[in-house]
Amino acid sequence: MLKKERRHGSVPTVGWVAIGLVTVWGLVGCRAPQSRDLDGTGLPPIAAVDSAQPLPLDSPTENLVIADSPQGEADFGPVPTVSAIETWVVHTRACEQTMGVSPWPSITVAQLVENGGPLNGSNPAGLFNRMAGRPSVFLIHGNGYDYRAAIKEAVEVRAQLEALGGFHPETVFVVFDWPSERVRSDLVVDINEKARRSRIASYQLSRFLQAAPAGAQICFMGQSDGGRITLTTMHLLSGAVLPSILREPSAQLSSGRPDLRLRAVILETAAEHDWLNPGQRLHQALPMCEALLNLRNSSDYALAFYTLGRYTGVSSAIGRVGLRPRDLDKLGPLADRVEQINHHPQSGMSHTLFPRVLEYPDVAPRIARYTSWDDVTPVARR
Repeated sequence: MLKKERRHGSVPTVGWVAIGLVTVWGLVGCRAPQSRDLDGTGLPPIAAVDSAQPLPLDSPTENLVIADSPQGEADFGPVPTVSAIETWVVHTRACEQTMGVSPWPSITVAQLVENGGPLNGSNPAGLFNRMAGRPSVFLIHGNGYDYRAAIKEAVEVRAQLEALGGFHPETVFVVFDWPSERVRSDLVVDINEKARRSRIASYQLSRFLQAAPAGAQICFMGQSDGGRITLTTMHLLSGAVLPSILREPSAQLSSGRPDLRLRAVILETAAEHDWLNPGQRLHQALPMCEALLNLRNSSDYALAFYTLGRYTGVSSAIGRVGLRPRDLDKLGPLADRVEQINHHPQSGMSHTLFPRVLEYPDVAPRIARYTSWDDVTPVARR
């Protein structure tokens, strides 16, 4: 049952302005920090191209405990019921947060057990072997998550999708867990540092998926910064260059993976609405994507201040305004791959997470069509 939304007229305009100002501090940053605010070298951007050497599939953490039990703490809640869906976690929290540096020496992979035990490192080849010939769903969280919160939300999303019939029985469900927990005392600087890290997370995820089985079926689910990671990862997997931004260098994989079958569900994504257009920053994301569901909120209060942050664009966010008619015209036939749903009537002004939209009866079944790998024909541009 949906919770009753507060009527917009019940809060004075001044109150919404105050909420917005607090939000910009807490979610997207209310000013662009000076270069000294971020860990940069002050050097001009230099292209970061990954090595063409064979990808290492052994893990230095195999059989080691890489994280204490995500289900054993009192603040985590009860251990969830056993799921029939095989679930893995890919951690990049220990990886160097520098664009172009290989994540392989520090990336950690683990299979999530249902008894509340610790996460034990596994060989990445084990995950890729399980993905061969089977559909997979990669859930990518936004800003402000430690690994416990990431896994807690993933378990909830998994249960909701199972109830909706949103998984093929052989689906492999993967939590992509990147370092988005708070690391700076200055909240504005912290938010912008996380935007920088999300760009690096895209590179690390694309490096990881370079080793995916031939023709692997992957459905991404990304919220906010996670939505931007989704779009950027698809762009990089095409083999295209990710342009530099500010003092962050450009990046490119040594080889793309055009054989991968990709689709995506992005929720209130913090990325510029025109970045998918031909010649723009992520212009190869949509050609790599069989079908894209853009869940936007036209009154998202956080994304209203989105352009004041760094690394996220200077035009309105795709998660708020969607692909506009001019964008769709520029995309030409590629626009037929895009479905857009404005869930503002249910979400009001909130910056919404997947567990909430998966409660909406007119949205949840559409998400399930994408994650279950049913044939998808985009049906709405609202």
